[in-house]
Amino acid sequence: MGQGRKCYMATLGNNGFLLCFSLFLAGIFHILYEVINNNFNSLGYLVHGATPYDYSATIECLNQPLGPQYEGGLIANPSFDKGVEAWKVDGHVKIEARESGGNKFIVAYNRTTPFSISQSFNLKEGVFYTFSAWVQLSEGSDIVVAMIYNSVENTVHVAGSVIAKSGCWSMIKGGLTVDQNAPSVLHFQCNNTKSELRVDSVSLKEFSKHEWQENRLNNIEKVRKRTLRVNVANKNGKKIQGAKIKIQQKKLQFVIGCATPSSILMSKSYQEWFVSRFTTTVFDNEMKWYYTERLQGHENYTTPDAMLTFFIDHGIDVRGHNILWGAATQRWVRDLPPRQLLSESVRRMGSVMSRYAGKLVAWDVVNENLHHPLFEEKLGKNASAIFYKIASSLDTKATMFLNEFNTLEHPADMVSIPSKYVEKLREIKAFPGNEELVIGIGLQGHFDPHPNIPYIRAVFDVLGETKMPIWLTELNVEPCPKQAYFLEEIMREAFAHPGVKGMMIWIGWSPNGCHEMCLVDSKLQNSPSGDVVDKLLAEWKTTNLNGVTDKAGAFEVKVFHGDYYVTVYNPKTGANVTREVQVYDNKSETVDVSITL
Repeated sequence: MGQGRKCYMATLGNNGFLLCFSLFLAGIFHILYEVINNNFNSLGYLVHGATPYDYSATIECLNQPLGPQYEGGLIANPSFDKGVEAWKVDGHVKIEARESGGNKFIVAYNRTTPFSISQSFNLKEGVFYTFSAWVQLSEGSDIVVAMIYNSVENTVHVAGSVIAKSGCWSMIKGGLTVDQNAPSVLHFQCNNTKSELRVDSVSLKEFSKHEWQENRLNNIEKVRKRTLRVNVANKNGKKIQGAKIKIQQKKLQFVIGCATPSSILMSKSYQEWFVSRFTTTVFDNEMKWYYTERLQGHENYTTPDAMLTFFIDHGIDVRGHNILWGAATQRWVRDLPPRQLLSESVRRMGSVMSRYAGKLVAWDVVNENLHHPLFEEKLGKNASAIFYKIASSLDTKATMFLNEFNTLEHPADMVSIPSKYVEKLREIKAFPGNEELVIGIGLQGHFDPHPNIPYIRAVFDVLGETKMPIWLTELNVEPCPKQAYFLEEIMREAFAHPGVKGMMIWIGWSPNGCHEMCLVDSKLQNSPSGDVVDKLLAEWKTTNLNGVTDKAGAFEVKVFHGDYYVTVYNPKTGANVTREVQVYDNKSETVDVSITL
């Protein structure tokens, strides 16, 4: 029986059958509801009534912390209005509640280890948790990490982190999921044991899968669509009722692209598969310094030239990847003394950028410079800032990108946490001449078999506060049974967030097979991941949309941001007009297009 209902007809007498039958029907209806509800969610339909997700975040260090999101969610005494109630000492430390300027918070002092305070609660499998808190140090600056220990899995999840400072409050925003129901403990840690650690406005909010998806779908409707209104009149200005409208999307504004190696030049079939799907590409290795100048003074651009020509001929935009890269420089480059390294690096920039300036939409200027700061180590702190200034002058049309890994993928990698990324971004923009420079935020997105979806959204929230365009630049998921599922989840998260402007799938076909994630097999038949990409490309496209003008001579519909062909036909006169229309992201609600027949 559904929902564990039991019937005891022997004890209920003649009415037992009716009661059992009613319980049976109730169980069946409940099962049907769950099946329909789950399937509607998987198909992208809305399940109404979800708690709205709070997309707010701040990258500023404030005089006072803001209140806890969701009033703290699962956290007891989140604002410390009840002193230290519900909070425990974690390690060799003393704790107390304090108040400053009317704000109450908790303080961990006399710390001899990184630990400070903790709180216990139960976490559930299949639930999405979003986390936030505000932290401050009494002296200096250092990273504060919020970690959650799962006692069943015996694992520690980094829920979020931030560079905390003295004299102001910094916001941690993150999230997590767990694989099993378990008692869990929240810890705050900081390696700067000389400093007091102050914590306030702690929040851990749970969302069901349905709620998470509904928030995502609602945001897609809000940030990726806009109303297009077509107004039709004759030459005398009289509104035409009954005119037939056809709307066909030419190009989606949001960028969905794919990387490719030079093997695309050798396969007509793969060329056809590629150009029918993607509007943007990036070369695997063919534009990198070690590829074009393996030996000092011997440059060869034959392959990238041919690739660029092919894509330009087919109307596909190209990202420049990359100009400089501390992790993958040739031995002769790494061995150069500082003065010569600077000279050769500038020569390299002039060589590749003058060749392709005006032909690319973006450049990864200094690749992975948080993890591989070769140029800073040899040339000084401002090395990257200088290179970005040079790059922006060599190509004034393209967007210059930072491009890093693990900012999005691995919360435990403290080298490239969101606040470190913001710190590097500000360092570059603070250099004289760079103040107005638009620097794209490149998040590579090489995910292991268990991506942290709530953390991904939180990182988008935080980095979105820079107001710089965010791209997933090298998106893939390691091989695992749920590879295609996780790829879809990540792509949907990116598409739903207003701060994200594009994503590049990091996989290209090769006669020898592909690495980690394949979209097609050796016969160019879609893999499950390839099917996911095709499904989303179709879902996020407004195509073959037909309508008829009303009494006011107007027809309006909500469409995805992009370039469109709008065709208007007057069945009474046979006149027709086709116009190209841009429906882009804008503060105004409606794009009005007036057509005269």
